[in-house]
Amino acid sequence: MKITSINQIKDLIKYPLLSRKIHTNFYQHISHEKEVTILLGSRQIGKSQEIYKCIKDLISQNPADIFFYNLDNIPDEFDTPEVFLSTITAQKTDLDRKTYIFLDEAQRLPNVGLFVKYLYDQNKNIKFILTGSASLDIKAKIKEPLTGRKKEFFLSPLTLNEILNFRGIKSSQITSNFPLLEKILDEYLLFGGYPEVVILESKQKKTEKISEIANSYIVRDISAFFDFSTTKTIQLVSRFLAESIGNILSKESISKIGDITKYQTEKALEALEKSFIIKLLPPLAKKPSKELIHRPKVFFQDTGIRNAILGKLEPTLITADKGQLFENAVATELMSIYGIDALRFWRTTNQTEVDFVIIKSNGKANAIEAKYQWADKKTLPKNLQSLKRNYPDLIEEIEVISKTNFWKLHE
Repeated sequence: MKITSINQIKDLIKYPLLSRKIHTNFYQHISHEKEVTILLGSRQIGKSQEIYKCIKDLISQNPADIFFYNLDNIPDEFDTPEVFLSTITAQKTDLDRKTYIFLDEAQRLPNVGLFVKYLYDQNKNIKFILTGSASLDIKAKIKEPLTGRKKEFFLSPLTLNEILNFRGIKSSQITSNFPLLEKILDEYLLFGGYPEVVILESKQKKTEKISEIANSYIVRDISAFFDFSTTKTIQLVSRFLAESIGNILSKESISKIGDITKYQTEKALEALEKSFIIKLLPPLAKKPSKELIHRPKVFFQDTGIRNAILGKLEPTLITADKGQLFENAVATELMSIYGIDALRFWRTTNQTEVDFVIIKSNGKANAIEAKYQWADKKTLPKNLQSLKRNYPDLIEEIEVISKTNFWKLHE
């Protein structure tokens, strides 16, 4: 579909446009770089909203031909790259004018990597922007054909900092804790950061919406997309993982408790991680005899999805889980700041553990311990001190993040 007016894509606007941290860099890459721009993230996380904002900016700033396709239903013009190119060319206003082509849910197109590579290499002044809700499929089909021709961006659920901005609070101006901050945090731990949930005011409506997303997307869509014969395996594995956030992953326990095979367990874990429902955090390990070196820790990309899977969408039902949920929320925040692959954790064979080690672009690292409640604010915990002693040349800063200073993550 050719876009000549912003009104043509207003059906993408499901809720008020929220300010996302990713937008500036994402739009900059779209408007200034030849490379294919790829936006990854789970369904209903706001990818279409972000695309809408970019198309709106393109229309207002530069004369260009813009095309948008949702590939949940693949049109006939995608039969071959040659047919597609001739279809686009026939609709262009000026053959020399820049063309932007947005492919939403691009992983649905068979051999999409080869398809886009062929068109990219024609040098027809065409810029491709792809979105996908399953990195397994989209990366498998794009990674090799588009090597050196693409840049990927990841859209997470709304972070605490983005929700503070939505509520009119600037984290850079916060100097101490106040009641509204604690209310926002507790609501986030319960309902998470899916945009359609955050904008709702009623707790009942929030509960209904996050339950709908969890059940329709995780149980139905992921099971179908990754070719599970029934939804039972995904349900079982996701429930096990939801009870295990912040803990070391045990594939053996999942298989034994769920009475499923090792292959079924690994396939479900891959499906959930590559669909951006969970994140398996690898350990920092340079001393194999003294440190955990293989098994990752389990986090959910969104605390609301985790709670919905377990049916824990009442404040009283997560009271005992607040420490785990807060650690999960800090993980989400750090991945948003530093990138989805920048985090590690540290654990020795004698059980000394640090929640997060952030590998920075300069090769150095910071370490953070997440404590929902933290009484002793004068002395750094011994586990952080131990990590610093073991890695004096790697670790630059160490800090405790709690419910009374969580906004400091963005300072």
